[in-house]
Amino acid sequence: MVDVDKVLKSTVKKGKVMIGSKQVKMVISDETAKLIVLAKNCPYSSEIDKLAKKKKILVYNYNSNSIDLGHTCGKTFAVSVFAVMDDGGSNILQLAKKR
Repeated sequence: MVDVDKVLKSTVKKGKVMIGSKQVKMVISDETAKLIVLAKNCPYSSEIDKLAKKKKILVYNYNSNSIDLGHTCGKTFAVSVFAVMDDGGSNILQLAKKR
């Protein structure tokens, strides 16, 4: 079984991501995002989900809150949403497609 937290941390460390709702909305409209990761308590989740689906961008719903997602990503702050533009060699896109 794949360790989701490990894959997320690797993606943030080695890949190219945008953190925060404003930046995520921007890369969704630019269609440069390949995947959106949402914490379960993201205040803009329904809006971001609709935008992503309209542009046919995958959305991965993280099973914990933004504090846990921030910690998983190796950040010292809460992360409610981030967009993946380049996976940095991790298999996060395959993981998201399986869900």
